[in-house]
Amino acid sequence: MNNFGILGWPLEKTFSPFIHKYLLDMTENDGNYEEFKIKNIDENNITNLNKKLDGYNITIPHKENILKLNINSLVDEHVKAIGATNTVKSDSETLEFYNTDFEGFLIFLNKINYDWQDKNILILGNGGSSKAIRYALSSKSSNTYVVSRNVSEGTITYKEAEDIGSKIDLLINTTPVGMSHLSNLSLDFDIQKLENIDLFLNIGYGNTGTYFEPLLSSVDSYNGLGMLICQAILSFNIWTSLNLQVLDIYDELYKLLESKND
Repeated sequence: MNNFGILGWPLEKTFSPFIHKYLLDMTENDGNYEEFKIKNIDENNITNLNKKLDGYNITIPHKENILKLNINSLVDEHVKAIGATNTVKSDSETLEFYNTDFEGFLIFLNKINYDWQDKNILILGNGGSSKAIRYALSSKSSNTYVVSRNVSEGTITYKEAEDIGSKIDLLINTTPVGMSHLSNLSLDFDIQKLENIDLFLNIGYGNTGTYFEPLLSSVDSYNGLGMLICQAILSFNIWTSLNLQVLDIYDELYKLLESKND
């Protein structure tokens, strides 16, 4: 039996169990996919998790932190470049860290026929998902700005983001703002400054709340369901050694998830 799961906190709303149970049934694989809500990770609880599971996804806030633990692991080259992981293949001795967020994001952009060549791109947030998306975008020539509350190398402040707002073409939100259970949160950033964007991507899903409403009514926009599906299928392939083609499955899964999303 295949034992898979997802590790994160607080995991208020995740469609990953639904997706992976669909994939298990579709491929006639016996298995399950569980949620593991763990606020703080350490060597002990990760070791115990590895004894239970053949593979698991990692979501906020652990995509970067797990790489800092003193555990026996093999780290994929993309994970090394990004500094974050979302997919773990495990056995009793060794963990293998992968990142399917970046490739899933690229597949999604191609699915919606969006060409970011020479675009000015603003990413809100600087966590694990943001880093994977920035890595993906680097495959073409573009100007990418990452805005963060805690400014570090390679990021800008929200005030600086407002100053360049009029030249931004693509906005990508990777912050928790807009998630269903945080619908009343906002950012210290006037999104009305983004007067010329042609696409808004919010990698969360569910009700986006009031903060992003002005964008939803004025530009093409997508939530995170598409990227979620793409990265999930790629993770499933890693765990099972299958070669499922993402776009062969995408449309049916998207319809199912859209009916469950509110």
